[in-house]
Amino acid sequence: MPNVFALLGAALRLEKAVANCYYLSPIMEIPENELIRRLKGFGKKDDKTIRGIGDDGAVVAMPEGSYVFVQDAVVEHVHFEFDFMPPRAVGQKAVYVNVSDILSMGALPLYFLVTIGIPAGVSYHQVKELYGGMMAAAKEFGVTLLGGDTSATNTDFFIDVSMVGRLVVDHYLGRDGAGVGDLLGVTGALGESAYGLKLLKEGPPYRKKSRFIDRYMRPKPPIDAWKELIDHQIPSAMMDVSDGLVIDTERMMQESGKSAHLYFERLPIPRELMIRGADHLALSGGEDYQFLFSFPPARLSAVETLQEKGTPLTVIGKVAKGKGVKVFRDGHLISVKSKGYEHFGDIR
Repeated sequence: MPNVFALLGAALRLEKAVANCYYLSPIMEIPENELIRRLKGFGKKDDKTIRGIGDDGAVVAMPEGSYVFVQDAVVEHVHFEFDFMPPRAVGQKAVYVNVSDILSMGALPLYFLVTIGIPAGVSYHQVKELYGGMMAAAKEFGVTLLGGDTSATNTDFFIDVSMVGRLVVDHYLGRDGAGVGDLLGVTGALGESAYGLKLLKEGPPYRKKSRFIDRYMRPKPPIDAWKELIDHQIPSAMMDVSDGLVIDTERMMQESGKSAHLYFERLPIPRELMIRGADHLALSGGEDYQFLFSFPPARLSAVETLQEKGTPLTVIGKVAKGKGVKVFRDGHLISVKSKGYEHFGDIR
């Protein structure tokens, strides 16, 4: 059993040490201690939390098992713009993207820590709204906030979330389980989030509430489809589509030591994207937070049964020997100009 208490405590102490290098922005209308006191109200205890927010570390009673630890940050001007997204939506997104990583490994989320970097000009009201969004998202998945840290930053606003979950499968899923001959599937639709951002950037008349904009702002992981996949023991490997279908498939194949063939005409692309010539976003748009999964051909009948029941699953390709990802359209290999997003060298 992992030493969960030590890991959580170490994470909190590290965040505290980093924060001591800064002072809280004088623009914030309340001092740091008062901010922490108010934020403490968001950390509701469950029956396993022995000590939550307010100390140098959190203490939780956890049962035997295998646990998954993830960490994902949401940074202003990289993952969101306050011009487009209210603080509550930013908070929701910060939790959703971490829940998505936990689910991808075949686990259910349990607890999380959050550190926020606050630049000048951000008010307590905005921080409160952001935490309200985080707690709303956490409630949807039964996740408990244990603590974290606050820090001033001289640059942009950021939220850094660490989350722990418990495996609910016999063997973790992840990216390294795809085998030659496996089929590739995906949940939901592709390109919706990137198209939503495109609409926001275009402004009126397109900047109005739509499912595409909502998908960009609140990329809730498709938990119902995930449960069906897990309950029917379908995936051999799984990851979320966060940076773009092609680049994320490439990452799965790299970890599995295989290659992939994707078939463009099979991709679940919303009709509006096809009409407006934005179908390429299904390949490279990113931030869909749908699940890409491989599965053996013997499980195809189970996938088809779920499809007939209305579960949004689509078979989009296959795993082969070799390296990389090839995309075919109507039987012809096509050149993909943009694979997706990389933080340290955008390859769009």
